[in-house]
Amino acid sequence: MALKHASTQPLLIPLDQDPVNHRVAQIAVHIAISESRLERDLNNLLARSARFSVVKGIGYNTKSDVRIIDQIPDQISYEELDEIPQPKLLFIGVEHSSETMMKAVHAGAWAYVTASINAQELEETICSLVEQPGSPLLKQLASRKDTAVQVLRGLSEQRDGSSQFDKVENRLTDHEMVILQLVAQGETSKDIGQLVGLGEQTIKNYLVKIFEKTNTRNRAHAVALAAQNGWLLPLANT
Repeated sequence: MALKHASTQPLLIPLDQDPVNHRVAQIAVHIAISESRLERDLNNLLARSARFSVVKGIGYNTKSDVRIIDQIPDQISYEELDEIPQPKLLFIGVEHSSETMMKAVHAGAWAYVTASINAQELEETICSLVEQPGSPLLKQLASRKDTAVQVLRGLSEQRDGSSQFDKVENRLTDHEMVILQLVAQGETSKDIGQLVGLGEQTIKNYLVKIFEKTNTRNRAHAVALAAQNGWLLPLANT
């Protein structure tokens, strides 16, 4: 498994003279990949751009903007480190499939790509996670009913062994729907709180109520259910 370079032309510009505007803050990327060859390829690609700094390991004094993963992470270990802010997860899979999307959803990823991605696409994906609002993965779930149905079916099968699901009555309040709509746009609890004038913990409390009312497990599951049942407003720029 290897990542593709966008071009086979020789690198004519010395690495220490990259024309990237050095006034732009570097994006700290932590590569938490289980497959050693893929990890090496990612390191080599990111090292070619002055836009990124590769973080070696994690710790209390280490900050990462984006963490690249290929497995569902050990959340307990990460939570013990109490990373603030927590890095956005980019899931990289062998192929583009519903199974890969399911793993990305369960991993809590903000976006997912395949190992065939080239250097330019990888750079654009990482930069967009940091510089643009919203989660591409949640937006995809919210804007495409077929994708939402696939994820919802997978989550339902894992929960009760059944691939069947019926239309669900919307029991959410107007306030809860506003919050769920913002979740579908990929906003964090903190950002949602700022948008609606509530505290971050209050938003988290609302989300717990949303999960209870909809019988869902997490944000992606709730968004998939809402999208499948037509509760969400169309998303712009998706």
